[in-house]
Amino acid sequence: MIETSINIGGFVIYEPTTVFTDVVISILCFVFVKNLKANTPSVKNWKLFFLFFGLGTLVGAFSHGFFNQHIGIAYKSLWLPMQVLNVFSVYFAQKGTYHSILINSNNAKAWLLSYRMQVIVFAIAVFIFHNFLVVVIDNALGLIPIMVLHYKNRNKNAGYTVLANGIVISFLTVIVHGTKLSLHAYFNSNDIAHILIMFSLYYMYSGVKQFSTQATQ
Repeated sequence: MIETSINIGGFVIYEPTTVFTDVVISILCFVFVKNLKANTPSVKNWKLFFLFFGLGTLVGAFSHGFFNQHIGIAYKSLWLPMQVLNVFSVYFAQKGTYHSILINSNNAKAWLLSYRMQVIVFAIAVFIFHNFLVVVIDNALGLIPIMVLHYKNRNKNAGYTVLANGIVISFLTVIVHGTKLSLHAYFNSNDIAHILIMFSLYYMYSGVKQFSTQATQ
């Protein structure tokens, strides 16, 4: 990947478009948290999903912007917590799904136990392996079942389909990164993936918003 940077008053910001799109994602997440008013257990956990995702992305913006080379203790002091925040965001998405879809199922306790085990295992794995693949696997193991569950129960709430569609959009980032799709040095695969994530999060928020609206009626 070609090195990109901008100089503002003698202060260098690396990967400026990536940093900018990270910040936009974070702002969107914080706005979503503010706009979700319902206090049901499901909506509360989805708010935590957006909060932790936004915080993780904001920390990621600093790790991109402050370091030319992604090595060293200083860099990893941001990069690793970013991954842990992402792992917890997946956990809260799972908890949100548990309270809306799974809580009355025969396997409710097993689902909840699996979620707790997953967040512990992957949060520890972040510090053992120092590899973003840990987060990728955690997202796949967490979000694919959430997507399937919402599609299977789509007749119960129109918002379920919208939320599941948002998760599908997020998986397009795998193709973008896998093909190294890039439109310009200053708009590379990371930046394209971030645009897709914005759409993904908006659809997920829109789905949860319908749960929220229904809960307050």
